Amino acid sequence: MKKIEFYTHPIVGKENRPTSDKYIMLSYFLSDLSDIKTIEDTVSEIKLVQNNQKTFEQVFSDKHGTISIGVTAGTFECDEENVYLISNNTDLEPSLTLPLQEFINILVEWKNFLK
Repeated sequence: MKKIEFYTHPIVGKENRPTSDKYIMLSYFLSDLSDIKTIEDTVSEIKLVQNNQKTFEQVFSDKHGTISIGVTAGTFECDEENVYLISNNTDLEPSLTLPLQEFINILVEWKNFLK
């Protein structure tokens, strides 16, 4: 099932929208990644975790501290198998767990759409 749709808004430009409310945190995360270099860096860093070369903390904590989603929507974490988009307000925006490779594929699709 497709979780995110990419579209070009006539005024705002390239955007994404979730196909269901349960994917809102994914949409927020993608919206925070608006340039190709940042997406490429994020994918490279996630692949270090996926390949067990480094832990999430080794890759992201020193560089970013916590990775916020949106202004105050939540935080991002991952391990070698899954991505966790953790909501700060689960009544409005549910947390989401995705397989890591699926998340990487979505990031690559987003990058290609933004080109």
